[in-house]
Amino acid sequence: MTRCYTAVFVTALLVVALSAAAAPAVGATTQGDADCSFPFTATDATGTNVTVEERPDSIVALQPSAAQTLWELDAQDRVVGAPVGPYTDYLEGIDGKTNVLNDDGFSVNQEAVVELDADIVLAPNVVPDETVQSLREANQTVYKFGFGNSLQFVADKTELTGQLVGSCEAAETTNEEYWNRIDSVRNGTDAYESPRVLHFTDNFTAGSGTFISELITTAGGVNVAAENGVEGYGQINDEALVEWNPEVIIVADDEGRVPNTAAYESTFAVQNDQVVAINGNYLSQPAPRIAIALESIAEALSEAELESEATPTATPADSEPSTTETDSTDGDGAGFGGLVAVVALAAVALLARRP
Repeated sequence: MTRCYTAVFVTALLVVALSAAAAPAVGATTQGDADCSFPFTATDATGTNVTVEERPDSIVALQPSAAQTLWELDAQDRVVGAPVGPYTDYLEGIDGKTNVLNDDGFSVNQEAVVELDADIVLAPNVVPDETVQSLREANQTVYKFGFGNSLQFVADKTELTGQLVGSCEAAETTNEEYWNRIDSVRNGTDAYESPRVLHFTDNFTAGSGTFISELITTAGGVNVAAENGVEGYGQINDEALVEWNPEVIIVADDEGRVPNTAAYESTFAVQNDQVVAINGNYLSQPAPRIAIALESIAEALSEAELESEATPTATPADSEPSTTETDSTDGDGAGFGGLVAVVALAAVALLARRP
């Protein structure tokens, strides 16, 4: 179930990324002070001014990142509905909440949300605008967040969530710890060289303009996809993979490995057992615990062997070339096609794998 969710989540990220530039990153507040006074009004990613009249007694989170943020703000006792499944089972008490997702583990069960009739519904950006509008037409107060593309976005989202639910002090404390962990990682990167790093999830990778790319660079690595012109989330091509030859490959722990192909086998990362599994719930959810994922990545990069440091080994005479012939595509970066073309193909391929 978790792996299926990862595939669907990646597809959603691709679709969301196409319109991200046109939407506010988090939402602009119309009240300047983060003092948790009510009524509170903020403009969300749909351009709607959302007003919360008083401190919510009941809250619904429509996706895991929103749920994680609420738990970090100690607001879980007021949460009445949230995603319940493998991607939130690390949140204590989540089993006691009403599941607001359908059996696919991703799309929103609108009927369940309306029945809960919460004071505020928090919708991360992967929730379609059509779903948000439908819930609003059913008299639900819904705030939709912008596209998560940076570490700063997560802190801003945490602060805004605190304002929306009346947990400003907790949000301030959470962000203080969050930035302290990030600064601690940054301060330690001078102690080691920067390895070439590739992020892998279901044959997609994170390029520039993504929070995962910033995790890699903040941890002291070089994101090979971003360095070669990939923006947002793109599909991995064997030709590019062989050319970039990452020294470390980052994967979510629910996947735990890369494909057993000649292209991957040829990489320094695979040959030197440097495929690093990171907690997928922390790595893929733009919420405060990405700081924990960052620490795990930094630890792995600090211990990684670099190609320049490796002892050359002779290639057996009877070995076959470690490359795979693929059809290259036009676009930014070697072997990568345009993001728009990838989205349509990915949606069909990934969604078809639902149980």
